[in-house]
Amino acid sequence: MFWSDLGPDVGYEAIGIVDSSLPTVGVFAKATAKDTPKAAAEESGTGIRSESETEAVASGASESTKTPSSPQVPQQGDDYGKGVIFYLRDNVVVGIILWNVFNRMPIARKIIKDGEEHTDLNEVAKLFNIHED
Repeated sequence: MFWSDLGPDVGYEAIGIVDSSLPTVGVFAKATAKDTPKAAAEESGTGIRSESETEAVASGASESTKTPSSPQVPQQGDDYGKGVIFYLRDNVVVGIILWNVFNRMPIARKIIKDGEEHTDLNEVAKLFNIHED
């Protein structure tokens, strides 16, 4: 697992095999002001974002039953600045990058650890609640 904040507005967390030679699928959503490293640090009350990650976040995966509106074509000026990128080997997720999605690493660990074959990664992305405002 590794992460980086690329300034106050862009950050990522990655886990597993994130090899550019693997097939990838990205699911992105509109970003808001709270989808930044700075906001994540302020919300946690710590200056060090790596210490704000807790295993309790994994229990949030059960909230994935909420269905976002159907996918729409991005319009000029839309900011699809947060998302999940899945790295696949034989339709099994072996790596994940969370782009401006913070404190969801326990969910990513579980997906990789389970080693299940996935046919619809849009459904898997719902576990990260990226479509919520």
